[in-house]
Amino acid sequence: MNADIYEIFNSIQGEGIYAGTRQVFVRFCGCQLTCEYCDTRDARAAVARCRIDDRQINNPLDVGTVIDAIDRLWTPSTRYVSLTGGEPLLHAEFIRELAERNRRPLYLETNASLPDSAETLADMLDVAACDIKLPEHRSTGDYDRLLDAELATIEVFSSAGVETFVKIVVLPETTEKSIGSAVFGIELIDCSIPLILQPVSPVNINPERLLGLMDFAGTHLSDIRMIPQLHKLLLIP
Repeated sequence: MNADIYEIFNSIQGEGIYAGTRQVFVRFCGCQLTCEYCDTRDARAAVARCRIDDRQINNPLDVGTVIDAIDRLWTPSTRYVSLTGGEPLLHAEFIRELAERNRRPLYLETNASLPDSAETLADMLDVAACDIKLPEHRSTGDYDRLLDAELATIEVFSSAGVETFVKIVVLPETTEKSIGSAVFGIELIDCSIPLILQPVSPVNINPERLLGLMDFAGTHLSDIRMIPQLHKLLLIP
């Protein structure tokens, strides 16, 4: 099994409940969404060569090559292999083979829009970091359909016992109304699923508005956190 991979590198996780932990990132190529704030636009389509630390090799890569790279990049403080993108669930069969042959804990970072692919991996993952997009993100022309898919994916992972949390990127125009459908949907699945509200980088949003969004979500969910992109604050790739 082969996949087009944009890069493999070791760094700190800058987002979500594991911000600050060290991970080996496997960034897959390809994404079916067009989020306005995307900071990995170059990974939306396939590239000819994959960067691994300070060298480049031809795509596509096989699973053995990826595992060898993970093992070389692993350090004593590294905690997870982060499967990111692009959108890693577009490569579900490759990830399943990787999971079967890899001995490291797996952390999936996904836009959560592919619940069928989530089903194929739910028994292989340790952590699932699931995005929910908002209308103002301009990710798709069919927001309601996307939200239904995202909530279905979150339920798949949560029901399977995968440690699951949700991340919503907060833009200056984000309101209680625009996050409401997402908050209510998570509540119906499990109100204890952590929700991370992540101000878009660079952060230029009134702190009172951020606190108001937290309190609104907190009336429905039990674990709300406001966490910026730590790696950008620290100027770490």
